[in-house]
Amino acid sequence: MVPPELDEGLSIERVKDFSLEELLGMAIKSEIGARKFYESLAERIEIETLKEKIEWLAGEESRHEALLRKMYASMFPGKEIVYPAEHIGPELKPVARELQGVQDIVDLIRWAMRAEEIAAHFYEEIEKMVDSEDRKRLMRYLSDMEKGHYYTLRAEYELLLDWEMYSQMMHVGP
Repeated sequence: MVPPELDEGLSIERVKDFSLEELLGMAIKSEIGARKFYESLAERIEIETLKEKIEWLAGEESRHEALLRKMYASMFPGKEIVYPAEHIGPELKPVARELQGVQDIVDLIRWAMRAEEIAAHFYEEIEKMVDSEDRKRLMRYLSDMEKGHYYTLRAEYELLLDWEMYSQMMHVGP
Protein backbone atom coordinates (compact mmCIF):
# COMPACT_ATOMS: atom_id res chain seq x y z
CA MET A 1 0.00 0.00 0.00
CA VAL A 2 1.25 3.49 -0.88
CA PRO A 3 1.30 5.82 2.14
CA PRO A 4 -0.80 8.99 1.72
CA GLU A 5 2.41 11.05 1.92
CA LEU A 6 3.51 9.69 -1.46
CA ASP A 7 2.32 10.35 -4.97
CA GLU A 8 4.36 8.47 -7.58
CA GLY A 9 4.10 11.17 -10.25
CA LEU A 10 5.59 10.98 -13.71
CA SER A 11 8.34 8.62 -14.72
CA ILE A 12 11.86 9.88 -15.40
CA GLU A 13 11.41 8.94 -19.07
CA ARG A 14 8.97 11.85 -19.46
CA VAL A 15 11.65 14.47 -18.71
CA LYS A 16 12.10 15.22 -22.41
CA ASP A 17 8.40 16.17 -22.68
CA PHE A 18 9.04 19.38 -20.71
CA SER A 19 11.01 22.57 -21.23
CA LEU A 20 14.07 23.30 -19.12
CA GLU A 21 12.10 26.10 -17.44
CA GLU A 22 9.34 23.65 -16.47
CA LEU A 23 11.88 21.09 -15.27
CA LEU A 24 13.58 23.66 -13.03
CA GLY A 25 10.15 24.56 -11.63
CA MET A 26 9.53 20.86 -10.92
CA ALA A 27 12.94 20.58 -9.29
CA ILE A 28 12.31 23.58 -7.02
CA LYS A 29 8.85 22.26 -6.13
CA SER A 30 10.40 18.87 -5.38
CA GLU A 31 13.02 20.35 -3.06
CA ILE A 32 10.32 22.33 -1.21
CA GLY A 33 8.21 19.17 -0.84
CA ALA A 34 11.17 17.11 0.38
CA ARG A 35 12.08 19.78 2.95
CA LYS A 36 8.53 19.92 4.29
CA PHE A 37 8.39 16.11 4.40
CA TYR A 38 11.65 15.88 6.37
CA GLU A 39 10.64 18.69 8.74
CA SER A 40 7.32 17.01 9.50
CA LEU A 41 8.95 13.59 9.86
CA ALA A 42 11.55 14.99 12.28
CA GLU A 43 8.76 16.42 14.45
CA ARG A 44 7.33 12.90 14.85
CA ILE A 45 10.54 11.00 15.54
CA GLU A 46 11.61 10.46 19.13
CA ILE A 47 14.96 8.79 18.37
CA GLU A 48 17.29 11.77 18.81
CA THR A 49 20.09 10.67 16.45
CA LEU A 50 17.64 9.81 13.67
CA LYS A 51 15.76 13.08 14.28
CA GLU A 52 19.04 15.02 13.85
CA LYS A 53 19.79 13.28 10.54
CA ILE A 54 16.29 13.97 9.24
CA GLU A 55 16.58 17.64 10.30
CA TRP A 56 19.95 17.80 8.49
CA LEU A 57 18.28 16.43 5.34
CA ALA A 58 15.59 19.15 5.59
CA GLY A 59 18.37 21.76 5.67
CA GLU A 60 20.04 20.17 2.66
CA GLU A 61 16.82 20.33 0.65
CA SER A 62 16.47 24.01 1.57
CA ARG A 63 19.99 24.70 0.27
CA HIS A 64 19.20 22.84 -2.97
CA GLU A 65 16.07 24.95 -3.41
CA ALA A 66 18.16 28.14 -3.04
CA LEU A 67 20.70 26.93 -5.62
CA LEU A 68 17.95 26.05 -8.08
CA ARG A 69 16.18 29.39 -7.55
CA LYS A 70 19.47 31.18 -8.29
CA MET A 71 19.95 29.11 -11.46
CA TYR A 72 16.36 29.79 -12.54
CA ALA A 73 16.80 33.53 -12.01
CA SER A 74 20.00 33.56 -14.08
CA MET A 75 18.44 31.56 -16.93
CA PHE A 76 15.04 33.28 -16.94
CA PRO A 77 15.68 36.82 -15.62
CA GLY A 78 12.64 38.62 -14.28
CA LYS A 79 10.31 35.65 -14.77
CA GLU A 80 8.17 34.18 -12.03
CA ILE A 81 8.94 30.52 -11.40
CA VAL A 82 6.58 28.20 -13.23
CA TYR A 83 5.53 25.26 -11.06
CA PRO A 84 3.99 22.65 -13.38
CA ALA A 85 1.28 20.43 -11.89
CA GLU A 86 3.36 17.42 -12.91
CA HIS A 87 6.28 16.16 -10.92
CA ILE A 88 8.93 13.56 -11.57
CA GLY A 89 8.97 10.48 -9.35
CA PRO A 90 7.62 10.37 -5.81
CA GLU A 91 6.41 13.67 -4.48
CA LEU A 92 6.81 13.52 -0.73
CA LYS A 93 4.14 15.33 1.22
CA PRO A 94 4.35 16.37 4.89
CA VAL A 95 3.61 13.56 7.33
CA ALA A 96 0.26 14.50 8.83
CA ARG A 97 -0.43 11.34 10.83
CA GLU A 98 1.00 10.11 14.08
CA LEU A 99 3.63 7.42 13.68
CA GLN A 100 2.57 4.21 15.36
CA GLY A 101 6.05 2.77 15.79
CA VAL A 102 9.21 1.70 14.04
CA GLN A 103 7.39 0.15 11.06
CA ASP A 104 5.83 3.51 10.15
CA ILE A 105 9.26 5.15 10.23
CA VAL A 106 10.74 2.31 8.16
CA ASP A 107 8.02 2.72 5.51
CA LEU A 108 8.46 6.50 5.29
CA ILE A 109 12.23 6.24 5.08
CA ARG A 110 11.90 3.62 2.34
CA TRP A 111 9.75 6.04 0.31
CA ALA A 112 12.18 8.90 0.99
CA MET A 113 15.03 6.70 -0.27
CA ARG A 114 13.10 6.11 -3.48
CA ALA A 115 12.46 9.85 -3.88
CA GLU A 116 16.17 10.65 -3.38
CA GLU A 117 17.16 7.99 -5.90
CA ILE A 118 14.79 9.38 -8.53
CA ALA A 119 15.87 12.97 -7.78
CA ALA A 120 19.48 11.96 -8.50
CA HIS A 121 18.45 10.56 -11.90
CA PHE A 122 16.30 13.64 -12.57
CA TYR A 123 19.28 15.97 -12.08
CA GLU A 124 21.38 13.72 -14.33
CA GLU A 125 18.76 14.22 -17.06
CA ILE A 126 18.69 18.00 -16.57
CA GLU A 127 22.50 18.03 -16.78
CA LYS A 128 22.17 16.80 -20.37
CA MET A 129 19.87 19.73 -21.19
CA VAL A 130 21.72 22.72 -19.72
CA ASP A 131 24.21 24.56 -21.88
CA SER A 132 27.02 25.88 -19.70
CA GLU A 133 29.65 23.92 -17.84
CA ASP A 134 28.71 25.72 -14.58
CA ARG A 135 25.10 24.57 -14.89
CA LYS A 136 26.16 21.03 -15.79
CA ARG A 137 28.42 21.01 -12.73
CA LEU A 138 25.55 22.23 -10.52
CA MET A 139 23.28 19.43 -11.80
CA ARG A 140 26.05 16.86 -11.18
CA TYR A 141 26.52 18.28 -7.68
CA LEU A 142 22.80 18.06 -6.92
CA SER A 143 22.65 14.53 -8.33
CA ASP A 144 25.59 13.48 -6.17
CA MET A 145 24.03 15.10 -3.09
CA GLU A 146 20.75 13.25 -3.66
CA LYS A 147 22.71 10.00 -3.94
CA GLY A 148 24.38 10.86 -0.64
CA HIS A 149 20.96 11.45 0.94
CA TYR A 150 19.85 8.06 -0.35
CA TYR A 151 22.81 6.34 1.34
CA THR A 152 22.29 8.30 4.58
CA LEU A 153 18.68 7.14 4.65
CA ARG A 154 19.62 3.61 3.64
CA ALA A 155 22.00 3.27 6.60
CA GLU A 156 19.24 4.36 8.99
CA TYR A 157 16.74 2.12 7.22
CA GLU A 158 18.94 -0.95 7.60
CA LEU A 159 19.49 -0.22 11.28
CA LEU A 160 15.76 0.31 11.83
CA LEU A 161 15.06 -3.07 10.24
CA ASP A 162 17.01 -4.55 13.13
CA TRP A 163 15.38 -2.40 15.83
CA GLU A 164 17.14 -4.20 18.66
CA MET A 165 20.58 -3.33 17.27
CA TYR A 166 19.48 0.27 16.60
CA SER A 167 18.17 0.78 20.11
CA GLN A 168 21.39 -0.65 21.59
CA MET A 169 23.45 1.74 19.44
CA MET A 170 21.38 4.68 20.68
CA HIS A 171 22.46 3.87 24.24
CA VAL A 172 26.14 3.49 23.41
CA GLY A 173 26.61 6.94 21.83
CA PRO A 174 29.69 9.16 21.99
